Amino acid sequence: MSIANKRRETEVFSLAFLDCICCGFGAVILVFILTVSQKKDVDKAEVEKARARLQSVQSTVAMTQEEIDRLARVLAAAQLELQDINAKSTQDQLKLTDRKRDLLLMLQQTGALKDALHTLLGEKKALPTEDVAPPVPIPNVDRRQYLTGVKLHGEFVVFLVRTSGSMLDDTIDAAAARLGDTDDKKREAPKWQRVIQSLEWMLASLSPETRFQILFFAEETTPIIPTRGEEWFSTKDRPTMTEVISRLNKLVPKGGANLERAFTAVRFLPRLPDSIVLITDGLPTRSDSLPMEGDVEEGHRIRFFEIAVKQLPPRIPVSTILFPMLTGDPGAPGLYWELANATRGALVSPAKSWPDT
Repeated sequence: MSIANKRRETEVFSLAFLDCICCGFGAVILVFILTVSQKKDVDKAEVEKARARLQSVQSTVAMTQEEIDRLARVLAAAQLELQDINAKSTQDQLKLTDRKRDLLLMLQQTGALKDALHTLLGEKKALPTEDVAPPVPIPNVDRRQYLTGVKLHGEFVVFLVRTSGSMLDDTIDAAAARLGDTDDKKREAPKWQRVIQSLEWMLASLSPETRFQILFFAEETTPIIPTRGEEWFSTKDRPTMTEVISRLNKLVPKGGANLERAFTAVRFLPRLPDSIVLITDGLPTRSDSLPMEGDVEEGHRIRFFEIAVKQLPPRIPVSTILFPMLTGDPGAPGLYWELANATRGALVSPAKSWPDT
């Protein structure tokens, strides 16, 4: 065997084998490169998704943190309010304790006052008693509210009471017939008794703080107590009330009625009244501004009334108690109603049967 043959036998790899290996290695590298490229694209998409999720989570965390901060502030405010409530509750408890203490003291004092009152009542019962008549006699107590329509405004009230002969009866002829009676019979005339009882009711309804004066008007105007015409009386003054009632029961109606003089007398009182109560039964029959003698017609009486009203002091309510006069003055109710409306007073016309029924 030759040397060249020997060299061929000793070669383990041929050129073709090396080519195969290189090609396979190259294929592997190519596959690797292709795989790595695709993997890079896939990883990039996953990274973007992950970043988006991260941003969403971060946004949610930020919102959650803001809510936590808000809740923390609300909790802090609630704690402060709770502290204030606890402090106020403590103060209220202290006040309640003080009030309970004051209440117990008041109950003790009340008990002592009750004991003292019981003692005084016992001493009062042991005192000798005597019947004391009221300063103003009250006629027919069951009909106490009959004349409540009359307005008694203010602290000073003047009663103007007509004492002319017409106050003896409900018609002119009947009143003229009674003029011949004795004074005692005139005082007992039913119509005049109703006048007296109405005035007594007015006096009885006055407040103890109210002061009053009574003026009688017929031909002249005179105070019920002539020597005390510039004074104001109180129902708490028992001696004065006794004298007032006594003089009222002694009065005898007579003559005509000059309302102009009555209103003028009110104007010149030392202190103007807060209200006027006029007790009459019709229009005036005399006037100083338009003097006439004898009987006068209705037209003249209306004129007398208009003249008299002009003498009234301004802004004083005038309430009229108009007793019935069945003949002579059909226009009287309307005129006295206008007077009441103009002065913000009232007009009351008692029933003929009052106060018997």
